[in-house]
Amino acid sequence: MISKSPHIVVVGAGIVGASLAYHLVRKNARVTLIDKAPNSASGATEKSFAWITVTHDAPETYISLRQQAIADWHRVEDELKGQLNVDWSGALTWREDPAETVRMAGKLINSGYQVHLVDQQQIRLLEPNLKIVPAQAILAENEGAIDARLTTELLITAARQAGADCQLGNEVLSLMTNGSRITGVITANGKITADTVVLAAGVNTTTLCQPLDVTLPINISPAILIAFHTPHQFVNRIISNPFMDIRAASATLTLSAAEYTDESIENNPQAIAQRSLEQLKAHWQGAGQINVTNVMIGKRPIPQDGLPIIGRTPHIEGLYVSVMHAGVTLAAVAGRLAAGEILSDQDDFLLSSYRPSRFN
Repeated sequence: MISKSPHIVVVGAGIVGASLAYHLVRKNARVTLIDKAPNSASGATEKSFAWITVTHDAPETYISLRQQAIADWHRVEDELKGQLNVDWSGALTWREDPAETVRMAGKLINSGYQVHLVDQQQIRLLEPNLKIVPAQAILAENEGAIDARLTTELLITAARQAGADCQLGNEVLSLMTNGSRITGVITANGKITADTVVLAAGVNTTTLCQPLDVTLPINISPAILIAFHTPHQFVNRIISNPFMDIRAASATLTLSAAEYTDESIENNPQAIAQRSLEQLKAHWQGAGQINVTNVMIGKRPIPQDGLPIIGRTPHIEGLYVSVMHAGVTLAAVAGRLAAGEILSDQDDFLLSSYRPSRFN
């Protein structure tokens, strides 16, 4: 075990870094959270659709981790004593090919995840404003969504109140080393020594690791988040269908997620937002008076194999990495498990498939 009250520097104040700081300080570590942006959650976090969900297109071990992630968000809700309100309204998912919908449901059910298929009549009851109703859909009643920026701020506030030093607007320029050991960070405001440095800097993690000859194949995957103003709420839960992912963030705010294509006239973010608006009007009653209020592009960090990268780096002491897509879904569980590993020097089996060493 490292020193009794170790000093941990967490680089990155998105939702993953905020969760790490929160969980570390709750375990009595001395924590310094650093981000070059003056505000937390200013990167991929605030541009996230923020759906807490279990994916079907993944190994069973990853499905299991994401099931645990849902339970951990319930735990964090309890710990924050009513300050965090997750919208646990559930999710409906279907694909254009009904057989694919059935296949997805079967894989999730076989993995122990509590979902079930619902028919057209049930879908109409669940979403009465839906104009074009599929033959079947997957209902995941235990899924939800959060305000990712607000949640990040709540975690950082809780970490601060427990004693964490949060330095926003202070850029980490490089990592300090002594032989093969990381000893701290060099920031725009000076040096900070640490027992362990945790990199939760998303797409910037590879830049900080490059001088160490640590291989972290992380792709930058842009995604679009579209905000619509609505006179009233017309969708009851998260909907993922062949046309879009949508959810009501409030009675007057609906969010939609879309893949970034390019900057051409036909496919730039504004054009995609306009097509999404037309799709909403075509598929939903009550969507006739909505309008686009904001279009944001988030640069998602997606590891090459699509799975999280969490753990100590091989041959480099004092460095821990936590990078993943689905950062919102995984933030609570990753924060808890990683904090336990960092402060005990013991490995958690739930994270064993996601080590940085798999790329070396």
